[in-house]
Amino acid sequence: MNYRTPLVLLLVSALLGACSDKTAPASADLAVDVAADVPAAAADTASTEHVPPPAATAPRTEAMNTPQARELEVGMMRAVFGKDYRSDSDDALADLSDPDNHVDKLSYVVSAVSHKLLPDGRAILVANAETANTEGTAESAHASPGLLNVFFLAPKGQPEDGQWQVVKRLENIATLGSSGQLGEVHWVMLGANKPGLAIRHGYTGQGYTITQLALFEIGDGKVTALDGGIDLYSDNMGACGPDTDECWMVDGKWRFAAARNGGAYDDLLIDFKGASEKIKPGVTVKPDVDPPRIATPLNGHARYGFDGKGYKLVEGKNTVPGV
Repeated sequence: MNYRTPLVLLLVSALLGACSDKTAPASADLAVDVAADVPAAAADTASTEHVPPPAATAPRTEAMNTPQARELEVGMMRAVFGKDYRSDSDDALADLSDPDNHVDKLSYVVSAVSHKLLPDGRAILVANAETANTEGTAESAHASPGLLNVFFLAPKGQPEDGQWQVVKRLENIATLGSSGQLGEVHWVMLGANKPGLAIRHGYTGQGYTITQLALFEIGDGKVTALDGGIDLYSDNMGACGPDTDECWMVDGKWRFAAARNGGAYDDLLIDFKGASEKIKPGVTVKPDVDPPRIATPLNGHARYGFDGKGYKLVEGKNTVPGV
């Protein structure tokens, strides 16, 4: 029997149709790109099948899908990888640093995920790397993360020529996500003149889903990890049956706001919405009858502040259950 109580059905429908993450407006130095929402709420909740929020893939925004944007990224990929770029598959088969020791070189399939043009004409390209097999194609298991690569480029010749030269390459600097994909990339401002990346990443397996937020500051030719695992979402809908002791679903919407302590880095605010259901203890039911359950809201609010090294919880509570 496919277990779905009315509460779970309502939660699934509400969360699937909810708006995605929004960040605070960017400064003039670095505009924020926000991924487009694709609501997926079913019309008939009785037949709703749970689909976890996107975490393992990196869908492009509409702006990134324009011919002009794609042409820019192709030029950047050619500048970074040269003859290793493959126009037929729009990726590169390249030897990159081993993420564990950054000394040895391994073969990877590298794909552009997002880019940012800066006011001074320079650009930043974010790319995802997956382990390549002997045939030169990606060979990533479901549990395999994606690898974060960031390349800094400068225009070569006149800007209108569309030619680039690589200023700095940061290879395989973080492992995030699953199925070989690092996650959704959002360009954000972490404070005044503090551009950064917020990457929404996660994993689904054995009926459980967890989604987290990783934060990176982008400086002049460097990327600094500020936090890799702030919980945003979890559920166990795929493992929720009549005899499951607890079933839950919690979703968090994040944004940045001015630091309450007046610090240079903005605070991260997350609003959580969700609930859990636990089997009511001490109740005997007849065979083939679902046991009664007690519903508990898991709504809440959390505020994270920068402590000099990373983002730490300073107010409220993160209500996302661990998986």
